[in-house]
Formats: sequence, C-alpha cells, structure tokens
Amino acid sequence: MKAIVSALMRLLSRVIFGLVLVIVTIMLIRAFDARRQPDLEAWHTVRFEDDFRASTDEGADWQEFMRIEVEVFDELESEVVGELGSLLSRYNRESIYYPGQFEPDWNRSFELAPENPWAAIVLVHGLTDAPYSVRAVAEIFRGMGVHVIAPRMPGHGLAPAALIEITRDDWMAAVKVAVRHAREVIGPDAPLLVGGYSNGGALVTKYTLDSLEDPALETPDQVYLFSPAIGITAFARLASWHTLLASIPYFEKFRWESILPEFDPYKYNSFPKIAGHESWMLAGEIHQQLQRQETEGRLAEMPPILCFQSLADATVLTEAILTQVFDRLTVPNSELVLFDVNRVDRLAGFLSGRYPAMRERLLNQAASSYSLTMVTNLEDDAVEVGAWTRLPGGGETGRQDLGLEWPRGVFSMSHVAIPFPRDDPWYGEGADGSFTLGNVHALGERRVLRIPMTFFNRLRHNPFFDYIRLRIEDFASPLKPSEAVSD
Repeated sequence: MKAIVSALMRLLSRVIFGLVLVIVTIMLIRAFDARRQPDLEAWHTVRFEDDFRASTDEGADWQEFMRIEVEVFDELESEVVGELGSLLSRYNRESIYYPGQFEPDWNRSFELAPENPWAAIVLVHGLTDAPYSVRAVAEIFRGMGVHVIAPRMPGHGLAPAALIEITRDDWMAAVKVAVRHAREVIGPDAPLLVGGYSNGGALVTKYTLDSLEDPALETPDQVYLFSPAIGITAFARLASWHTLLASIPYFEKFRWESILPEFDPYKYNSFPKIAGHESWMLAGEIHQQLQRQETEGRLAEMPPILCFQSLADATVLTEAILTQVFDRLTVPNSELVLFDVNRVDRLAGFLSGRYPAMRERLLNQAASSYSLTMVTNLEDDAVEVGAWTRLPGGGETGRQDLGLEWPRGVFSMSHVAIPFPRDDPWYGEGADGSFTLGNVHALGERRVLRIPMTFFNRLRHNPFFDYIRLRIEDFASPLKPSEAVSD
C-alpha cells in the first residue's frame, strides 16, 4: 500500500511540475512577444501620486474629493502634457484631441443640477473611460428633474499608467463619497438612484449589495445598468499573472495588454492588464455576494433594476447577467432590456450561430420574476425595429413598433455603444458626413495602420438610444412626485 501511495505521489509531483513548466514557458513566450509592442511613452510610465485612494475615504467629503482631483490633473499637465509628439495625441496641447481645451473637460467629475430636483442619481463610468461616457444618460436624468453626480473613478481621465496602481477598493471608495454627496444635495427624504456603465455598472451593483449588509450605507431606490461588467470573460482571470515578470525592466511592456496611440480624448486606448484583473475580481466578489444574499433571503430587499445589454458583447458575458443577477431576483419590479443582432443585414449570413441560439434560449426559458425585453427586427425580413416583452410570471406583449430601424451596414449592437446616442459629437455617426471616432471608414492593405481596423469596426453609438430614454423615463416615473416638473 505504501508503495502505491508513494508511486501516486511521484506521479502527482511530476504532473504538477509539468503544469508549472508549461505555464512558465507560456508566460515567458508571451513576455518576450510583448517586447515587440510599440515603445512606451510618458503616459505609460508616469506615476500619479496625488490621486484619490480608499485610504483617504474616511471622513472625505465631496469637496475634498474634488480638491484631490484638481491636484492630480495639475500633475497630469506638468508630467505628461506638452507640445511635442503627434498632432493626433490627446497629450499634445496643439492637438484637436487635447481634452483640456474643451469646457467642460469631461474627463473630470461633473454635476448637472436642474431647478427644484426631486431626486438625485450617482452615475459611474466604465473602465479606461471618463465621466464623458455617462454624459448623455446624465442629460436624460437632468431633463427629468434629477440632480446628477458623475464622479471620476481614480486612475481615469488622466493617462493609462494611472490605472496600474489603482484598485477596485479605490473605485468603491469614490462611489461611496459620491453617494454621500448625493444625499446631502437632495435632502433626507428624496429618492436616491445609482447607475453605471460597464465597470461602473459593476461598482454600483456592488455598492447596492453592500448596502443590504451594512446599515451605514444607504440602499438606493433604483439601479440603472448599461452593459454592466458583471460576467467578465475568462481572459481577465489571467490578467494578474504578468506581475512578476513585468517588474523586471526588460519585460516592462508585459504589463500591457495593448500599447496604442492615445488619440481618444475621453478613453484610454492602451490597456494595462492589472486593470482587467481588478475588474474581474470585482465581478467575482459580486457573484459571491449574490450567492450569499440569495441563501440568506436578502435579495428580496434589492431595489428595482433597469438594465440595458447587447446580446452580442465581446467584453462581458451576456448570459451571466441573467444567471448571476436577474434569475436570483425574487421581487417582480426589475427589467432587462436586450438588443438583438440585426437579422436582415447584408452581413447576416456571416453571423455566428451562437447569437440566434442564445436568443432562442432566452426567449423560451421558464417564466421569471423580472421583465425581459428584446429589441429586435419587427419581422425577419424587415429593418424596422420593435420591442417584445415577457412579463414577470409568464405573460408577454406582442412586438411593439418603436419607429426605429437598423442603420445600413450595422449587424449588431456592441458593449461600448449602449450609452452613446447617434448624434454624439465624438462617437456618433457624424452629422452630414462629418468625421467622428464612431464613423471611421478606411480601406487598404492589412498591417499598414498603427491602429487595428477592428478598433474602428466596433459600433461606438446606439441607433436605438431614443428607446433607452423612453424606458428610463417610464421606469423612474413611479418615484416622481406628481407635482414635480422637468426643467
């Protein structure tokens, strides 16, 4: 018997050694391959010492938060921004993409204050984004008479290197400061809402779950999610494995998933791997918390959620949003709005079969405790778009004509398109053919441009944003006092 156990232990040791050797080999190959990436610039190497951290949250109010923000943007101007480099660079003061020339600079936290607000909402932007990504949604809420607070998450709006030393705890601390400020602005009794795009959606979800367990945190009255980064793709799980090698100067580029020119004024193009890891860890914590609170019966206290999500999403797992969040809800007051792929586009024949299959699974699943709306073609051979809703308990509506249609050549929504309207000045379709980052059409040979064409092929604006506006207004209406008047 001892001989058998000894043999098994030797075999196990060899298997483990073999696996470790394979992993180390793969990491070394990837580390050497990373050295082929473009040279690092100042915005990839600078360290920001003055940004907000979780350690400063205790006792920090909104004024302190904003004071810190001013200091870190001064640091950006002195350490990174200049007149050298490409005229396409956001860090060149002579460039049309330099955000400091615009008023306001949407990389910074902002507030929108209507007269006589009846509620307040904290809106949180996504990973590598800036508060600009929630600007259009913020305008919807201001138009409804809601005071809007959009905090800049630490590490964002500055330079890609700012994300390297920032953690999810720093982001959560910033959310808590903004929520406290919202309550101070609106008073003790008015409705308090939260909303978030992508990683911001995960942050406000985490805050809401935390509030169900921590009496010191106020539970919001409603939650609005836009492409929430709750079900992260498996790639992010491996994102922290680079750390040991990346600490060696020879392999410093290995800490970057991509090193690209920085021309987008409100979003980093380069992406440090550790930021993806932090987002993945945040999603994992949300998953564990949902499981625990489901077992404890606390999800009955979850406020109503309105979520907008693309069926086709290369960043997050659409089905995970259902299985991890919505399928656990017990109170029938939430709604998930899914944007289908375009089934009559001339490229429809090239579409992956996974999306029609996913759509059928979702539409045919058992009755749930939330509303599921599918925004899809009115007919299989029509570009006109309608909405079909399965109600809590199993009832359903017919397809309702939205008076909208798929633009020519657009075969699906995307993760990054959800919160941006068609007329967005930076990511929209471009009025009268004017150039935007959302309508770049370039033909030529492969590997000629420094930016992969897949970067521009991704839809950057939402052709159905008007429907989002209507759904937000309808969802918020039960909270709105009858005497409240929109500005």
